[in-house]
Amino acid sequence: VVDSRGTVWPITGERETGWRAEWWVGADDRWYAPAVEAAVRQTRPGVGPVLETRMRVSGGDVVATTWAAQADGSAGPAVVVELANETPVPIAVAVTVQAAAGGRIRRLAVDGRRLIADGTPAVVVDRDPGCSALVDASGDLWDEVIGGQAVIGSPNPIRCRIGAAAGALIVPLPHRTAFRFAVPAGDLVDNPSAVLPSAERVASGWVNRLEGAATVDLPDGIDAHRVLVDLVLAESSAAAVVELARWGLAEEAAYRLVTGLPDIGSADVGVNRLQAAATLWTLTRNPALFAGAGTDALEGIVRAGGDDADARRAVADLADLFEALGDHMAAHDAGAHSGATSVGKTVARAVSTDDRGPAAELRNLAERLVRPSADGLDLLVAVPDAWLGQPIDVHGLATPLGRLSLAVRWHAERPALLWELEPHPLPRPGVDPAVLRVPSLDRAFSTTEPSGEALLAAPAGWVPSGVAPPVEGGSFI
Repeated sequence: VVDSRGTVWPITGERETGWRAEWWVGADDRWYAPAVEAAVRQTRPGVGPVLETRMRVSGGDVVATTWAAQADGSAGPAVVVELANETPVPIAVAVTVQAAAGGRIRRLAVDGRRLIADGTPAVVVDRDPGCSALVDASGDLWDEVIGGQAVIGSPNPIRCRIGAAAGALIVPLPHRTAFRFAVPAGDLVDNPSAVLPSAERVASGWVNRLEGAATVDLPDGIDAHRVLVDLVLAESSAAAVVELARWGLAEEAAYRLVTGLPDIGSADVGVNRLQAAATLWTLTRNPALFAGAGTDALEGIVRAGGDDADARRAVADLADLFEALGDHMAAHDAGAHSGATSVGKTVARAVSTDDRGPAAELRNLAERLVRPSADGLDLLVAVPDAWLGQPIDVHGLATPLGRLSLAVRWHAERPALLWELEPHPLPRPGVDPAVLRVPSLDRAFSTTEPSGEALLAAPAGWVPSGVAPPVEGGSFI
């Protein structure tokens, strides 16, 4: 985890020890620590999980770019921090390791370019440090560093019975240059700059990974791809499976469904997973997602889903999937619950357990853009006033009836709607053509055409900016 001040807090799982990694800057006037400085700001420049933390020091900015990466070879993953000196003067950077809240460091040692905490590499810098400092509970690391007490070379390892050991590697950084350090999850020995990909490579990889995902361009600037990245990085859940499928990452959704969802202490884990399977099928209608290992997993998911009304509805929605997979007996048994099936209820039930986080954010956005109706789809269900008169673009959003794309352009006060509903690989049998409506813009409009364009009526009560509203009431002569 990286906080708003650029501090890295490694997730230590069940280990009894834990630490945090910070960076302090020694400029020509004093030392600066992002945790306490006022002039610190953080941005996320792209959709990928790359953060940029800027701290103002004497004469300019020091910029910390932070990202997670997988090292080449067997070194494992790490959080990487690149510190760039944008000031016109040389600075010193102290990369520090201290006990995290609730954590302890009992043993700390300098091993060349590494700080070793309780036998585990805590940080690794990409060049030989100029000097280093280690303190136990009787000392203060900040005072040691700013007071010039750091030593050249490697000080003797220290032990601290109460777990308050702390240390720093101090690296000189000329102006207009940069260096990197890593907070590894494994035993990183090599130079982090040599074995860990750059922030640019990581960002490019995420762009490629999202190439087939749904896109939206909305007036309020919501970046759905950024939220989708957060969802991919989050812990798996039934809601995550649903939103990954809805937003075009169906293979990722299927993988998470097949490999299992964590038991988060809910009694509904089994039925949630069953509902997620039914919704994945409903939103994609692609049997290939369930072939191979997915077929065996599906049998276990159905068995573990229970026999309540929600489970029966989900099984009924899976009937034609079983048929497509060649399991005619399972299809017949699932079809016995056909009276319970409801596409809309399946989608809603599978996501109802997560009300926070990226899955909920994507669900809420999708439900503003399209919602199943009794005979088709309602498009642009909730259009706020701020969207009126502004272009709207949606591409590739999965629905129970196909992947939806739409655009809205404006001709004075009248919106022009362009739409395309691309059918699923295996459309639902015996279903009438979907009726598309746009209730928030023109309640009188409906169509069963899978694609087309139409000039809608002006939204009631809305007057474009710069156009005088009509005079109400009569006049006296």
